[in-house]
Amino acid sequence: MTDKTPVVVAFPKIRRIGAEHYTKHDFEMERIGREQSAVTYDERLKVLEAAGWVRFSGPFYYARKEFHGGHHPPGTKKRVPTSVAFAMFVEANPEVELPKFKPHPHGWKAPVGKMPFTTELISVEPMKMPAGAIFNYQRPETEEDRQQKRWKEFCSQFDGVRSTGRSYLGHREGGGTKMYVLLEHDGDAGKFPETWEGLGINIRIKPEAKERAEKEAKDKAANERYQEEAAWLRKGRKY
Repeated sequence: MTDKTPVVVAFPKIRRIGAEHYTKHDFEMERIGREQSAVTYDERLKVLEAAGWVRFSGPFYYARKEFHGGHHPPGTKKRVPTSVAFAMFVEANPEVELPKFKPHPHGWKAPVGKMPFTTELISVEPMKMPAGAIFNYQRPETEEDRQQKRWKEFCSQFDGVRSTGRSYLGHREGGGTKMYVLLEHDGDAGKFPETWEGLGINIRIKPEAKERAEKEAKDKAANERYQEEAAWLRKGRKY
């Protein structure tokens, strides 16, 4: 060996031994695992989409959670997350087996991290009022506010009034602003004038019991839909 002989120094990759954080080796192993899983996932998508499921992109809500893209069931425009699409497909086609995700080629497992601190509940106290009068602010009364008060007072002479206010629905139909009144029944509906202070009047009649029943039915349907979608989300977790 002479003075001009090059010296080659090889540094082995730093591996995690009893550590609770990611090293360069962990990041590399994770990348390899992700690439392998991505190939399997693409194979699964080919099976799904060959059966008529159509991919789409864009935000939507499913089981009160936001998703950005998913699949339409065959022949429909219903939007479901891709994991749910897999679950629905497998349940409808039990004879078809999706490609399985393979174990990591190097047997790598992600390190298990722990929080560097612990928390302890000492006490729970109500929120204290901040200094100043920030919560006492009241915006100045406008002419529109005064007009609504006059309209409410005018409607108080009629029977069955449930609520009053201004209606802006007419703007979309070219009719301009109107005053509206919601009645429990049609007993005094015919006693209202055609206009009030130069504005048209929109009279609506709906019993409170009917409105409450409609709301309960709507809430029930929404809850049933949520329960159904949440159940599919749970099934889709393994996909």
